[in-house]
Amino acid sequence: MTTSPFSREFESSDHGESPSALPLSEHLSDPGELIAAIPALLGFRPADSIVAMCLMDTTPKTLGPIMRHDYFPNIGSELAPAMHAALAQFVRVCAVEGTVAVILVMVGDHPLGELFDIAGEFNDMLVGEGINLIDVLCTAEIEPGREWMSVFAPDRYGRLPDPASSSVAAAQVYGGRVIRGSREELVLAVRGESRNQALIGWSIDGGRASLASARCDAHCSNDPFSQVRREVEAVLIHVENVECGMYPDTDECAQLALMLSDVRVRDAIMGLAATEYASSAEALWSMLTHELPIPECAWAASILGFFAYARGDGPLAGVALAYALEADPEHTLAGLLDKSLQAGVRPDGIRELATVGLTLARELGVARMPEMRRMN
Repeated sequence: MTTSPFSREFESSDHGESPSALPLSEHLSDPGELIAAIPALLGFRPADSIVAMCLMDTTPKTLGPIMRHDYFPNIGSELAPAMHAALAQFVRVCAVEGTVAVILVMVGDHPLGELFDIAGEFNDMLVGEGINLIDVLCTAEIEPGREWMSVFAPDRYGRLPDPASSSVAAAQVYGGRVIRGSREELVLAVRGESRNQALIGWSIDGGRASLASARCDAHCSNDPFSQVRREVEAVLIHVENVECGMYPDTDECAQLALMLSDVRVRDAIMGLAATEYASSAEALWSMLTHELPIPECAWAASILGFFAYARGDGPLAGVALAYALEADPEHTLAGLLDKSLQAGVRPDGIRELATVGLTLARELGVARMPEMRRMN
């Protein structure tokens, strides 16, 4: 499996909804429709991948978490160690989730015998946990008209419908989720390359001393929380501006980077994930992740990862957290969230952090903090 924070081969997507709340149609009983739904469920179109679809009952209508891992070809006649480790991770997550059955989908132009080896190994692992592997499907790529086939029953085959026209894709797009053409597009959207990074870096260096002085003065005053309260409220103003379509300039990006370096500011604004400003706040973290230089981008990337994780977008969370750990390998928040994501902890298992953030904001006396809303 993954051996360092610099390379992520595993993603898991789980919106934390009950099976009846998932936007799945009756057509998903058809294998072709099920495969075509994968890009919408993951948020990107996978290539050279294995995808495990957890079922909380024995039908696709009870779809649970979706897991993806890079495909590794056999070494000789044996499974590659990375492939074996990926299957083992799938099984661990399935066991934690209480999964009843799994459908495995393998994407890429790979030898049928190799696919059969992987499917057999995965089945043996699942049997040990009392989980049923009900189908193993393969296709060269998830594109309209491409042929799919069952690995265990090659006489079962068909052609894929257009993934963009699936009921799941329509529901995801209507809900505001972007479906990208590849994982590389997702990585580029998070990391990117900004021509402003050097300029923002200079502004950060220039403002560091004055902010440190203001924090010191506040600490020695009768109201030691005055400065952190002002900083949280300043971040909230920027979130409100994003709500109106206005993003920070380079100097403001530098100021935000410095403010996010205070753990109390970071913890408080994480509470926004449980408010009506969640989408605008996430858009701000995304912009800052793209614009800020290393290592300052680690704070924005870790918060972006948290917001994505909290709403069930595991692939985006994983890419953002990997970037945070690349920028700062010792980043505590990114490390904790990444371990939770890799272990298959569900979104509702980490959403309590948003509640904690709102409580902290109240204790600090932040007047601008919006009220909590129900998180799906």
